[in-house]
Amino acid sequence: MSRLQFRPLLNFALVAAVAAGWASTATAGESRAYLHSYNLPSSGVALEGYCPVAYFAVDKPVKGKPGHASTYNGVTYHFVSGDAKQAFDANPKKYVPAYGGWCAFGMSIQDKFPVDPRNFKIVDGKLLVFLKNKDVDALKLWNKGNEKESTSKAAAHWRKVSG
Repeated sequence: MSRLQFRPLLNFALVAAVAAGWASTATAGESRAYLHSYNLPSSGVALEGYCPVAYFAVDKPVKGKPGHASTYNGVTYHFVSGDAKQAFDANPKKYVPAYGGWCAFGMSIQDKFPVDPRNFKIVDGKLLVFLKNKDVDALKLWNKGNEKESTSKAAAHWRKVSG
């Protein structure tokens, strides 16, 4: 089987695994609805409440506090401190997750996958978040591929789906 014939089968198997594991990534009562193409739980808080600035400042996900919140493009973000909120407010484009908070790997194969905001990578100064459940770790799949090519494909698909 040629590589071209194999790729659609790989994508089908991956999408099936994502669908099977979707429920394991969501908490009870949570919706995977989105606003203006952004991936948001029903609470409307991006990144399930993790502070977007913390990914850059301490290289790990840290839960933000509702008392330190900002809204950008209709999406609410929580921050660990007033200083983090102030940094975000000064330059939100630096901190918002790429691809509307959808899984970067999913975008690279022209699909929308939910994310585990604890599964992330910063690439070229942009926060990328990835699916992770009992069946799939999309960050591992991303890291096995050509990152420059995957980033380009993800950006192209995001432009298409976000309008």
